[in-house]
Amino acid sequence: MTLYFVRHGESLANEQNYFAGSKNSPLTSLGRRQAQQAARYVRRLGLTFDEVHISTLERAQATATIILEGAGGTPRIVHSEMLVERDFGIFAGKNKTLIKKSIGHGLYDFCFHHPDGAPPQGEHWMDLFSRCKAYYEDVLAPLDRQGKNVLVVAHKYVVEIFALIASGLPTEDYIDFRLPNSRPLSWNDLKSMTARSSSTLNYIGEHVEIYLLQWMLAAALAGFVFSFFGMALPHTWSSAAIVALLALNAFFLALRIEPQSLRASGGPENVALAIMSSARVAGACILLTCFRSEWLHLVGLLLIVPPALSVPTFSLARGGDYFFAARYTLVLSIVLPVILLMLFAGHHQVVGDVRALQRFFVVLVVALALPSLFAQSWRYARPIAAGRLNTNWGWTGSLAMVFLAFLVALRSGGPLVAAALHSSSWHPWAALLLPFLLFGASRIGSALYMLIQERMSARTIAPAVARDIHLLQTSPNIFLWLSLLMPEAFRHAPTLVAGTLLGFFAFALIDETIVVRQFRLGVTLTMFGAHRRDRRFADTPLGGSGETLQLVPSSEP
Repeated sequence: MTLYFVRHGESLANEQNYFAGSKNSPLTSLGRRQAQQAARYVRRLGLTFDEVHISTLERAQATATIILEGAGGTPRIVHSEMLVERDFGIFAGKNKTLIKKSIGHGLYDFCFHHPDGAPPQGEHWMDLFSRCKAYYEDVLAPLDRQGKNVLVVAHKYVVEIFALIASGLPTEDYIDFRLPNSRPLSWNDLKSMTARSSSTLNYIGEHVEIYLLQWMLAAALAGFVFSFFGMALPHTWSSAAIVALLALNAFFLALRIEPQSLRASGGPENVALAIMSSARVAGACILLTCFRSEWLHLVGLLLIVPPALSVPTFSLARGGDYFFAARYTLVLSIVLPVILLMLFAGHHQVVGDVRALQRFFVVLVVALALPSLFAQSWRYARPIAAGRLNTNWGWTGSLAMVFLAFLVALRSGGPLVAAALHSSSWHPWAALLLPFLLFGASRIGSALYMLIQERMSARTIAPAVARDIHLLQTSPNIFLWLSLLMPEAFRHAPTLVAGTLLGFFAFALIDETIVVRQFRLGVTLTMFGAHRRDRRFADTPLGGSGETLQLVPSSEP
């Protein structure tokens, strides 16, 4: 066949995890490099095109321009609205993960991937299929029969419909084919892509994205239960597994990051984060140097460790500014360990054993620095493959955190925790609850400070960035924190260690639940309004939750 198809390079909407659909969204730096790699691929194969058919949207136009630069021949250029991406209705411009969490996997899959589905006020799947099929039969197939070489530059759902047509599959066999950005695909490549696509992997990936925090909390509880019964893995094995899982998570974190986006820009959010982080460090220094209490010592270490590597992932899932979260996760992962090292130089008792500090920095290098450098090198050298890996397998980096939660909880010293809680003293129970209070106080303090700063400076902080600041303050890297603890800490304050681990996962879930409920309320109200304006839909409860609104096609025309 002489037909080639290209999905546009990575767009701002792809990068920031929201739906663009029929609205314009410019290419990112990675998207332009992907288009340049596609151009090199076309030149390497010696392909010349008689015609190039392009969607009228900006991201497709820019991709086509880059691919055609330096290409041989003078092809006829056709700009067609028939190749424009699907209209996503009320979901356009909204965070993909928040939509999935708000309406559930079943309704999400129905709206976007079922032949009978449509986003409210958006384009019905069969309407999309009909216009793509008509374009193929009326425009592309005749050109192919004439022996013309044709390049089509369009969008995910449009090219996936062409893939469905190429494979000859019935419409009910359509699934999300996970089409990579900017990879030139022949007609036979489209057939192969549909054959390799797996609905099972899609299902797993979607559920990891939707239920990540619930699974992390469940895994932590399971680890505690096994630990209470005295089950444990060899310390060396579990340590190696934890570091490997951290490295996997860091790799996928860095794979999404564009270095240029890590440059800080002026704004009140930078001032707020700097002041709050300084306050945390000051509090940690006081607790570590001025008190001898085991509890306060462990709390001080918790305050001075960097944010969890999962913070950018949580940000992406809540509609936050992924690059703001990633930038300061990385910055604080460099600055805070340096401060801890300086503090240790003057006060050795803050860690207690130089081997603990060595473990801390080994984990930083092996589980954060090296995977991040490798991911960035690969992202630069092979932008299309990096984008494809992140799109198709990014969920494995999130899934790694579930196993991390289990392994860390398994090392919590269950018998010691059980014995402490069965004692007649109230201290173990207080230690168990202390981390919950600490996380809550950090969250409330963060919100109050930003409110005061906004009123005093008259400069507002975007809600998405504000959520990221809260995350950075309330999500310490408990895995690095554990690497600093000596065995005596597990014996002297077992419930404080267990409470910190459990509190991290529980608080993260509670905080996200609040965000999702607020988003769900807005979506539900919008869907009710869409239902009143579009009589093709009827509302029924979404299976299981009873809180979301499901729209299914009615019998009305």
